[in-house]
Amino acid sequence: MKHAPLLALALALGCAEPPASPGPDGGDAGGDAPDAARVDASAPRGDGGPPPATDCLGEALDQVFVLVTDLDGSGESHLLRFDPETASYTVVGEVRCPVETGYLTSMAVSRDGVAYATDHGGNLHAIDTDDASCRATGMETGQEGARRFGMGYATVGDSSEERLYITAEGDWYRDETTPWRRLLSIDTGALTVTTIGELEAPTPANMELTGTGDSRLFGMVIDVRNIRALVVTIELLDADTGATLERKRVDLDARSGFAFAQWGGDFWLFTEAPDGSARVARFDWETGEIVDTIDTPLEVPGTIIGAGVSTCAPYDLI
Repeated sequence: MKHAPLLALALALGCAEPPASPGPDGGDAGGDAPDAARVDASAPRGDGGPPPATDCLGEALDQVFVLVTDLDGSGESHLLRFDPETASYTVVGEVRCPVETGYLTSMAVSRDGVAYATDHGGNLHAIDTDDASCRATGMETGQEGARRFGMGYATVGDSSEERLYITAEGDWYRDETTPWRRLLSIDTGALTVTTIGELEAPTPANMELTGTGDSRLFGMVIDVRNIRALVVTIELLDADTGATLERKRVDLDARSGFAFAQWGGDFWLFTEAPDGSARVARFDWETGEIVDTIDTPLEVPGTIIGAGVSTCAPYDLI
């Protein structure tokens, strides 16, 4: 998608035939791990007590993780950390998920440091944010009719319990009575999908999710009905129904790539700069304006096609 036309963006999550997968071996990948490693919650303690907590351990979980895929070449994917305070990227490692066709398309990061990612077939993969190693979860595809979806975490109520929300495409071109966009959730323990409600998104449109540690859920919508004049909005969603509570338009020149995350009260929108470098635009929710745009050449080839931030990240300025 480097220097690709706008149509490529419109089809990024949908019908275009994707490039071949880098390989299905699912093995470990190299990379620099964060200084503060998480503790394995399944390991027994010597005193026979409960295992130590894994919730929000390590400074890396306060940062944003992005998924970079070489769409024009090898098809390889890499996991990177993005530090909003310095606007810098750190390569974690190559991601080698067992993807049979296509490539990974969306990502969300849990409080215990697992980055869940989906592919064109609707399969769910689990990526370790310490070293980028990946495994298949074995979740059954097609539950509730969801096969291609964006995803993001938000906490539930006043607790630290979190929920993985997804926004799934409907089959409007086959059945106009099916909503184009629905809000659902995934239970990553039981690997089951539950429908929450219909989303107020145009048909067709691409949509991604991000959330906060105080139970707010946001969606980034790209209205692709006119691919020569794409309309980008960020929407505050009712996580219980899918209804839009507040909507703000973003003056964003989106070329290719489709990812965003909240951090520190702002929204960080990732796309591609004209020269092919990674572009991130910082959007202020209160003013409804983009306050900064930063272009950065990455150390790995490709385009940022997914972003995820845990609910451990700061959010109190929103």
